Amino acid sequence: MVDLLKDLLPELLPGLPLRQPSVTAIFPLFLTYYALAVLAILPNTFPFRLFLHPVFLWQAWRCVLVVDLSAWLAQLLGLQSADRAGDRVIILNYQFVAIVFLLVLRSFEWTFIIKEPLRKYELTMNQNTPVEKRLSISSVLLDAFDLCCNMRGIGWSWSPKSLSQWSTALHSESISSVFASFLFYITTFDTAQYLIQLVCHNVSGNPGGASIFDPNLSFFPRNAWAAFASICGGVWVYSLIATAYCVVALISRVVFRHPASHWPPISHNPLLSTSIHEFWSSRWHQLFRHLFITFGARPGGALLGRPGALMGGFAVSAVLHHVAAWGLAGYSPEPSMGGFFLLMGLGSTMEDAFEKATGTSVHGISGWLWTTLWSVMWGGPVFDELVRNGMLTSEFFPYGLRPGKALVDIIIRLPDITGIR
Repeated sequence: MVDLLKDLLPELLPGLPLRQPSVTAIFPLFLTYYALAVLAILPNTFPFRLFLHPVFLWQAWRCVLVVDLSAWLAQLLGLQSADRAGDRVIILNYQFVAIVFLLVLRSFEWTFIIKEPLRKYELTMNQNTPVEKRLSISSVLLDAFDLCCNMRGIGWSWSPKSLSQWSTALHSESISSVFASFLFYITTFDTAQYLIQLVCHNVSGNPGGASIFDPNLSFFPRNAWAAFASICGGVWVYSLIATAYCVVALISRVVFRHPASHWPPISHNPLLSTSIHEFWSSRWHQLFRHLFITFGARPGGALLGRPGALMGGFAVSAVLHHVAAWGLAGYSPEPSMGGFFLLMGLGSTMEDAFEKATGTSVHGISGWLWTTLWSVMWGGPVFDELVRNGMLTSEFFPYGLRPGKALVDIIIRLPDITGIR
């Protein structure tokens, strides 16, 4: 798979500053994506979708080759580095390529897979079942925008599960609670990043990135600190996603007046997972679940049953993260990038086999230990790959305003402040 992706995805070009040339590359992509969403809502539009789809694919390919968002943002913020202006915000390119890949998957679904026009539903506190919205010019235009951004299918016919659980979402967090969650997650995110930078000195001292496995340490300290960094890395990734989700939720609810039901919590205490299957199927964020099922689990299950469905879903996730790594311009992703998610699928398949052989599901303290060890063991190499290519040296706060760093520094200096030695 890795060799095939290397043939299909050349090394990304350095790119143009995000001024007029790159804006003209990005805007048509999202405009065509929006047009496909409109056509997916309207009936009898398959010929139009079929015509527009290759245009969208060409635009997506051109975007990931010529657009360098990190270089543009670095210039905007006045950030510079010895090698490349965007090295200190390189994570932006990783996210951009991942988003384009997800849009491509959705374009395939809207063009070839859906059998009926997609429908938006409404639900109020006085209704037990969702009511389909009537089509009008204004509703189609607004719903198409919602469809473009709605990854979990809340309120849409393409995600029936969300309809049956929608009533519980009506009692989601208040705006003040979401803001409090934002403050918590952004502090946790920065704390995790700073802890890694503290224990991995070679990482913090190299703007281009370095390994979390310090070659200057002996075997046991080197791997112990790397394991600690990997655990912090998992918290870092989780908090980054949760922080971004809170920002978008706050903007949507305050500015666009979205109801609370559209923005339920993104995850469900993933650190409490007692099996790999539980972690990925319900506790981790489910933003891409529908796409993984559509393009991986369903065809895999049709061929190989339950094991094929599990491995198929994780295979699509592996390709997504492997392709996204091309956004870290200047290197080709290693097998560990996509291999981690394939190994998660293998672990989940092993849990199924264990349950069939023993009649007992993986759960409890032993299940939590198994999930933690399996995830940390295989998560270390993939996190190390990201760190070695500059992800952890990305700067998310103006200098001196890091909340997590300030908190950790206060804790470190607490004995001196209190006089306790």
